[in-house]
Amino acid sequence: MGAPRITPEEIITMQRLYRQLGTYTVVAREIGRSASSVSKYVQMKGVPDIIRIAVENLSQKVGE
Repeated sequence: MGAPRITPEEIITMQRLYRQLGTYTVVAREIGRSASSVSKYVQMKGVPDIIRIAVENLSQKVGE
């Protein structure tokens, strides 16, 4: 069994932490995910449109 799915809220947290901490590796250690997952979701590369839209909508609601 793999890691739990990444939620839109977690993606926003990754992006916020990356802005603060500056590296994918440090963010990954902080939240318990792989650096490659953090990189993917910070850059939003290869992320399905439905997830991208959910993150954008949630970001607008929390004012990020």
